[in-house]
Amino acid sequence: MQNNIGRKVAFGGFVTALSIICLYMASILPTNRLFFYAIGSMFIFTIVIEFGVPFAAVTYLATTALAFIIIPNKIMLIPYLLFFGYYGIIKYYVEKLNHLVLEWMIKLALFNTALYVTYWVVTKMLLETVTFYAYIWVTIILAEIAFVIYDLGYSMIIGYYKRKLRNRIR
Repeated sequence: MQNNIGRKVAFGGFVTALSIICLYMASILPTNRLFFYAIGSMFIFTIVIEFGVPFAAVTYLATTALAFIIIPNKIMLIPYLLFFGYYGIIKYYVEKLNHLVLEWMIKLALFNTALYVTYWVVTKMLLETVTFYAYIWVTIILAEIAFVIYDLGYSMIIGYYKRKLRNRIR
């Protein structure tokens, strides 16, 4: 029993460290921020697979708390906090429904809600002078297309982890 707890803590610490590195890169680099948010979010599913959702939620909270301590630009944490960080947990529950149309409806509703909350937080609470130069609907549609690509890539990485990496890590 004690060995299992130690394994959980060590694996959770490793996942947290990798996620923090990705968040730090997203905060300091001028480009590829969404790439680092996406990569940083994909570590949480390993915790879901190996130890279950409760420990994955603890890992997400630990990562978020540490990120607020370590990352100098707190605004850069908003996408992780509002969507990317917990998406692996939500994806796990939604895909257990085993109904493809319903799954995509829920995922898109979640994404659009997170997109709206992010937009509201940034424009109303932080930067009141932010304006969009493109039509808002074009931005939303492009963001949804990017989300679908992200989700499909996420599923491919989960499959690769289960097929190739999981046994090597154990």
